[in-house]
Amino acid sequence: MPCQREVPAVAALQHEFNDQGLVLIAIDLDDDRAALEAFRDKYGTSFPVAVENDDRMRKAFGVRGCPATVIIDRKGRMVGRAGGGDGDWTSDAARALARSLLGARMASGPAPARKRQARKSVHLMTAVAPNDTKLNEILDEAAAALKAGDEVKILFDAQSVGALRMNAQKTPLQDAPFTDAQRRAAARRLGVPQSAAPRNQLDYIQLLAKAGAKVLVNENAVHAFGLADDEIHPIAKRVSVEDMERIVDDSDACLNYSRE
Repeated sequence: MPCQREVPAVAALQHEFNDQGLVLIAIDLDDDRAALEAFRDKYGTSFPVAVENDDRMRKAFGVRGCPATVIIDRKGRMVGRAGGGDGDWTSDAARALARSLLGARMASGPAPARKRQARKSVHLMTAVAPNDTKLNEILDEAAAALKAGDEVKILFDAQSVGALRMNAQKTPLQDAPFTDAQRRAAARRLGVPQSAAPRNQLDYIQLLAKAGAKVLVNENAVHAFGLADDEIHPIAKRVSVEDMERIVDDSDACLNYSRE
């Protein structure tokens, strides 16, 4: 089974970075205590195991199948997902990811090879609150990722598609203007003059797109909420639900926006 192949490697990674604060928590969906204890005895695991409802787990972490691995940073934000249970958690890339999330220093040695461009996505899954601090922080991280040379895709999915609906040429993302302090901070992150600083969340997303981010909207969700294609702001390119799922699954890090 994929999870049985993956557990020893994940446990070894947790053991290596335990002193730096890496924590491994397993989630069991079967609620079979005898089978769970037998599994722990077989693999000698010492990390905690939570028993959770399948539907609630899928909703909380956005995974569509098991086994799956979810990566959460020190701020409690989900920054990555991997499915299938075949991840190589003993690789140099896995260790580099752990060091990056934990802020751990790399042992001295030869200079590392140039890393490939990382694929990062911003996944909006619920209705958007104008000028919401959580979304603004995620957009800040998208700006930092673009500055670092990463590939960034901003995905409007499910109820969030309503944030792109134009009414008298205006979207809900423009309803709450940024403060002067927010504009100055965003201008610094984006590397633009103060005169070009974003005035609201839509402006911020448009500047991210100008810097190279791709803005996509789930066309299935658009139609499911009774919206016409010409009601959606033209900044967003329509993609199918299958394409959006593929983008999320292929991302090295996925920053999820949800108000639930």
